[in-house]
Amino acid sequence: MSGREVQGDSATFCEAPADYVVETYFVLRMVIAGGAIALPVALLAWVALDPDLAMRDSISAFYYTPASGLVVGTLVAIGVALVAYRGYTRGENRLLNAAGTLAIVVALFPTVDPALPGLSPVSVIHAVAAVAFFVLAALSIVFYGSETISSLPDPGVQQRYRVTYRTLVVLLLVLPAAALLMAWLWESTAALFVVESATLFAFATFWLVKTYELSRSHTRMRIV
Repeated sequence: MSGREVQGDSATFCEAPADYVVETYFVLRMVIAGGAIALPVALLAWVALDPDLAMRDSISAFYYTPASGLVVGTLVAIGVALVAYRGYTRGENRLLNAAGTLAIVVALFPTVDPALPGLSPVSVIHAVAAVAFFVLAALSIVFYGSETISSLPDPGVQQRYRVTYRTLVVLLLVLPAAALLMAWLWESTAALFVVESATLFAFATFWLVKTYELSRSHTRMRIV
């Protein structure tokens, strides 16, 4: 097939290869944000629709229910997407690769079975990986979240983005710490599910806001 025929193919999504790359990039960002938002919402919907599925005190506790496939699949999808995603800088790319790997570890190493007493080495790995994931996510925002803001023409808009990113950094550090403390101090509390969900929503919010910021500040994303 000739190059002329390829350019005239009405079935293609984009007019130029560069546009194709950029759109693929943005879709990948939406997979990361969408997975983080959808997981707790889908679990709540499943509990509401299935009388045989009881509510659990944490997202991780759904490992031991029929919804385990949803939990594992979503976390693996987020992890793979983070590893596949190329950061705007090499440093950001390394942090996101590490965070994506940790998300997969969280998915494959389940938390302790609520029916069993005490902790297990696997559940400790799960908890450490989960907290480290959000710490790395926060660090990626601290060091690289504002890299592209200077491309925006309005200084006031630039400042609003900076404040938003700083707020999300605080949430991504405080909320996982609060969840870990709650799991340690209380054997059973539904508030843990709420805090875990809020942490995922904060993570997703950054990806959504950053995607919108990039769409305003860049027509092309630099692939490292």
